[in-house]
Amino acid sequence: MSSLTLTRSLYRSPQNGLVFLLVIVLFFEIIGWAISPQNKLYTYSSYQTLFSYLKNLFLGLLAPEFCTLYIMVFLIDAFHRFLGIRKVNINFSSMVKYEASFLPLFIISFFLFFPITLHVRFLLREFPHYSLNRYIDLYVFQGFTLQTYLMYLPFVVLLGYILVNAALVKDFLDSGLSAKGVVTKALKTGPFSQIQPLSPALAVGEVEKKDVYPRVIEAKMGTGDIYLKLEECYYFETDEERYYVVHPKGRFRVMKPLSILEEELNPLHFFRAHRSYLINLDHLNSYIYWEKGKYIIYMRAADELKEIMMSRQRFPAFKDALAANRSR
Repeated sequence: MSSLTLTRSLYRSPQNGLVFLLVIVLFFEIIGWAISPQNKLYTYSSYQTLFSYLKNLFLGLLAPEFCTLYIMVFLIDAFHRFLGIRKVNINFSSMVKYEASFLPLFIISFFLFFPITLHVRFLLREFPHYSLNRYIDLYVFQGFTLQTYLMYLPFVVLLGYILVNAALVKDFLDSGLSAKGVVTKALKTGPFSQIQPLSPALAVGEVEKKDVYPRVIEAKMGTGDIYLKLEECYYFETDEERYYVVHPKGRFRVMKPLSILEEELNPLHFFRAHRSYLINLDHLNSYIYWEKGKYIIYMRAADELKEIMMSRQRFPAFKDALAANRSR
């Protein structure tokens, strides 16, 4: 069963949600004109000009809802962290359960963002003629009502689920699961978006030594020893001070520690991504920035993707090794 790691990268760039917000506001505006054209026409005529109407639409509705958007993004991200949601299985029941878990958050989020949104709306719409009586009567007493809550609820639920699912789609595309079996680079933007090749001297030096590297490795199995082609091995790992190789035929124990294997195996193919993992770059599926300077490497392993965490300090060496592997 495939699982998707939730990097929540969309929430770290909430400006991406502005487009969704604009679409939702436009959607509700169209619905308002379709359902109650006379009321909308009366409202429009009260502003006398199209410019005044659009100005009020922006200052009274759209701009304050930017605050709603940013608070919703923060709440959804915090919700993941609070519940420790890092992965979601890619099947119908798991996805429904994941989606449904956000409904209570969206139901109560009104009480978290509305005090801020209301005051921003007051400051923008009433500028520069502020009135305390008008603030209390029009914004406080008429704002914190059941009618206002019920009016906001569809908007908040729609915005929340658009943000959740947009982040899901982005993580899915970035993870490489959408193109399983094809080596992809999930990190499309940022300072590491372009992989630079190794210097010619280093690349040539590595290629010249390729004949000295072993082509098979001896491993242990229940019925005796087995020799595996190194090119078929997915990765080597350490588990409770023992060393294993993961291969299409299974997981077998090897007697050499990863530090020795790292020196013996061809660096054009094998890279020490973590102290507990030595990966075969030929079986790399994708990689993506995670958080706090860490990266997640996805290795193809039989019918699943193996996630391996890599530190920021290892990334430059990984980038060079990957460039050399692809340019050989």
